[in-house]
Amino acid sequence: MQLSKTVLISMAGLASCHVAPRAQAYLGSFGPSDGYNLSVPVGAVNWSDVSYFNAGGYGPNAGNGAGPTLGTPNGGLWQITGPVGGFFTTAAARNANTPPNVAYSGVLPPGTQPAYIVGDHFPGRNNDGSNLAVRNDTPLGTGPLNYEYSLDTFDFGGPTPASIVSGTVTTRFYFCPNPADASNAGLPPQDKFIMSFVDAGGAIGAQWGYARDNEVYWRPGSSGAWNYTGVYANAANWDGIRFAVDLTADTFKLDYYVVASNTWTNLAPAGTALGVPMANLTRLGWQLEDGVTTGVGGKNFFDDFSFNVPAPATLPAFGVLALLATRRRRA
Repeated sequence: MQLSKTVLISMAGLASCHVAPRAQAYLGSFGPSDGYNLSVPVGAVNWSDVSYFNAGGYGPNAGNGAGPTLGTPNGGLWQITGPVGGFFTTAAARNANTPPNVAYSGVLPPGTQPAYIVGDHFPGRNNDGSNLAVRNDTPLGTGPLNYEYSLDTFDFGGPTPASIVSGTVTTRFYFCPNPADASNAGLPPQDKFIMSFVDAGGAIGAQWGYARDNEVYWRPGSSGAWNYTGVYANAANWDGIRFAVDLTADTFKLDYYVVASNTWTNLAPAGTALGVPMANLTRLGWQLEDGVTTGVGGKNFFDDFSFNVPAPATLPAFGVLALLATRRRRA
């Protein structure tokens, strides 16, 4: 019996869903149970940038009970993709002061700046004591902080993100921005924070974020004019985002949770075309502009990520393989 190309492709997709690699990270609520710790190593709080250790790779919700382990920067699923970040304003300075060039220490070397992403930061949404803090206090003109997080099996509840290539994937989370920054009079609002939804090939289907006055905006793709919403993020509490991408239709929907009224409101209607088609959803891009200093050190907080993904293929992989084996014996 000769199997059709369609059946073979289905088998490959099913195998990728059910034979998943060991998970290495987990977003969740960014506490120790999710694999985030503010002090890595113990007492060296300033070395706890998520790119410097196995952030998300330990704890019961991340798949194992091992504690945090320092490693080569960008050795895990959190990656610094620009020069600013990891407490440095340039990649050269960061490389000169971190492994493998020098060992970690409990004291920051000269040239460090408050530009980082850390987990297990207080206060958390619902008073759980932990969130993700994103900070970039570097002077204006330095440039934005850019990180990228690769989603994995624990984020998606089992299947590998790259294996989900059709249906609707929904990302939901909550955030609390720093207070509004001063704007330049007479100029359009300046960008402050941008999150990108990215597939395995690097295609950015859509972005959302907020300006320095905390007005929320979004756009398809990663270029062109922002759609300003007239909604201003609450700098004293936790508003929310719900992004649903239809990988079959190459469209998306964006909803916004207003904590003050405990309601969800639609910002981008269902059926809004992606800027470019997405094969899947495998990465989240994080960008925070320079000179963000108001509030608690200019920190912007994120918490309580969850993902709703389509079920993998219609039949369990082992059931399909057994059916094919039966047909082969009968042929």
